[in-house]
Amino acid sequence: MTGTGTVTRRDTPYGERFTLFAEVLWIGLLVAAGSLLLVTWPAAMAAGCAAVRRCVPDGPSPGTARRFAADWRAALPGGSAVGTVGLAVLGFLGADLRLAASAGDLPFFWLLALVIAGAAGSVVVYQVRMASTWSSTGRWARPGRDPRGSAMLAGAVLVSAVCVWQLTILAPLVTGVLALAAVAVDRRPRGAGQCRSAAPPRGANHDATTPADANPPTRGALAKTTT
Repeated sequence: MTGTGTVTRRDTPYGERFTLFAEVLWIGLLVAAGSLLLVTWPAAMAAGCAAVRRCVPDGPSPGTARRFAADWRAALPGGSAVGTVGLAVLGFLGADLRLAASAGDLPFFWLLALVIAGAAGSVVVYQVRMASTWSSTGRWARPGRDPRGSAMLAGAVLVSAVCVWQLTILAPLVTGVLALAAVAVDRRPRGAGQCRSAAPPRGANHDATTPADANPPTRGALAKTTT
């Protein structure tokens, strides 16, 4: 903490962006650990998004794992219900695809598989957006209507799925990148110069300072104006 009340960021010799990248990978490992029970993955993603929100304005800080565990426990009651419903829907879609595949030469099977894959991706995107909403509001609620943001997040989910499909060992790491993408989509500028973002860093001064206030007139200038 500096004398002006702003938070001092920790940095590495490789630069601030590499520091954020390393912190996001660490958050990804925490999210993967919190998702081992499967139904708890929305709570783990919500805690990961909350960790990213703390990291982005102020920089990495000690105690990330401890804060993540506290957020995970706080998000668990509603997150378990969200995860159970999501897994049930994904299981139903997977059963439909398996049944269609076992039916033999089903016409337009590729189209059915594409529709089922799109529906499964939509479920994942919706739950990730719910987790991001929890990280900013502290409660599980339906995310706001934002088709463009959902489309961008769907692209992030698709890239993450391709990365895991090509190299399975990346699965514990891409969850942190996905949390970063969810927070970035939530904070992006919307409309004419409006931006939905979290609170600015602690200690920042929100009062606007005019040039006249920054440079008050001297006594000599006041004497000249009075004469």
